[in-house]
Amino acid sequence: MDNRPNLLLIQTDQQSAETLSLYGNPVLKTPTLEGLAKRGVVFEFAFCNYPACSPSRSSLFTGRYASTIGVHANHMMINPEEVTLPQVLKEHGYQTAILGKNHAFMENTKTYYPGEIIDHKKASVLREVFDYVRLAEHGHLVDGYRDDPETKAAHEWSHTCWVSPLGHGTNPARPEKCGTYLLGDTMLDYLENQRDPEKPFFAWLSFPDPHTPYQAPEPYASMMDPAKVPLPPKDSLEGKPERQRVAYLMDAMDTADDDLIRQVRAIHYGMIRFIDDTLARVFAKMEELCLTDNTLVVFTSDHGDSMGAHGLIQKHNMFYDSFTRVPFIVAAPGYQGPARTDHLAELVDIMPTFLDMAGIPIPPGVQGKSLAPYLRGKDYVPREYVVIESGEEGEPLRVSDITVRPEHPLDDRFFVWCAYREAWIGKGKSIRTLEWKLNLYANGEGELYDLANDPDELQNRFDDPAFTSIRTELERKLLYWMMEKEDRIPLNPTVNLNYAEVKAKHA
Repeated sequence: MDNRPNLLLIQTDQQSAETLSLYGNPVLKTPTLEGLAKRGVVFEFAFCNYPACSPSRSSLFTGRYASTIGVHANHMMINPEEVTLPQVLKEHGYQTAILGKNHAFMENTKTYYPGEIIDHKKASVLREVFDYVRLAEHGHLVDGYRDDPETKAAHEWSHTCWVSPLGHGTNPARPEKCGTYLLGDTMLDYLENQRDPEKPFFAWLSFPDPHTPYQAPEPYASMMDPAKVPLPPKDSLEGKPERQRVAYLMDAMDTADDDLIRQVRAIHYGMIRFIDDTLARVFAKMEELCLTDNTLVVFTSDHGDSMGAHGLIQKHNMFYDSFTRVPFIVAAPGYQGPARTDHLAELVDIMPTFLDMAGIPIPPGVQGKSLAPYLRGKDYVPREYVVIESGEEGEPLRVSDITVRPEHPLDDRFFVWCAYREAWIGKGKSIRTLEWKLNLYANGEGELYDLANDPDELQNRFDDPAFTSIRTELERKLLYWMMEKEDRIPLNPTVNLNYAEVKAKHA
């Protein structure tokens, strides 16, 4: 029997780190995740590499940045020529499974660019790299349960909360007929009946929640008292890039009162608790099957949700921690290190970490940093900073360009602004240390935050002469990062003479 560790990646969609008690949330209790943390380590400062679903997930599964792999929009998928985590694991004897939301791997060539896949055996396409596929959608549809009348009704009802910026509500369905629960059932079936016991497995358990539509069945919909749900600090928007005010107006957040925001946050928290309770069933089954002690588990999200912070909702083409700081909990077999660490981590680090822990060589071109030495208690040099990218080429929309917008946050004539292509026009990059954050945008706008004294990112110091030296230093580091990050593949096979070989021969 192959004794290499099983690999389980649990990913939620659109969940900020601050939603969990593990990161200081005062009202939402997630006992299952807290139990997971007791078996491993909480990375306090982990970040997505792009604050939108597909670019973030594509970076994660290639170990390469969005600008490197050319996934710079939310409906582009991984180029089939890229080497991906499940592809490498499968080639090295792992059984690979996806259970839940995809939004990274192509199912046909039209979802990335026109063209034919030359070598299907090597292409990073969904059903080529995953041995077992059970997909799920936002709402409640899950493969294997799509024809269930109650599930279909739950799904149709959920979309009444989908069509306006702050739509939310209590789904009348039974929890057992909702997507999160059904994904749990799907995972239980995989572990007990579908998994090949002679092979180690890699499973991507990918929950579409707590992404919109913001809705949950009882008891989760009313589990959190909105009056006790904390609100983020108010952001005046003064001195901030204009794109922030555009998003603020286009989601009608200027008409959203505190009670409404608390209600939406309470539903969002309920969706997260539903996931936590579902994970309790999954972990119990793993314990029953004696899989716990030989499974590396990572829990994270693909990006955050501002949930009212900075006057914004959902995700946007910006770099506040509410969009980019994600939960990151790792339970590794034999881990005996600290329960928490402030080492910086990026989602792009997951691919090399999993391969390293499985004893598999990391492919050329991978840009992430393996956390395996840290998890094994070996010498480890943490990141000095993280870098996050966002946006497409072009000039971003200005406030003066707005002629039509929602009258209020529940106006069902308009979808949330972040779904519009125009919301993502305007490239930017962010470099963040533990103490500072610099955001640079291609149109010349910028932000600089003193995180030690302004952790909520309310005072933009970009043009403050007192901080010029800090800004210059971070700009230089970002320049060095861009040079280092430049794509390293294809490899150069054209030169035959190698001085190292000559030196060794004549030593």
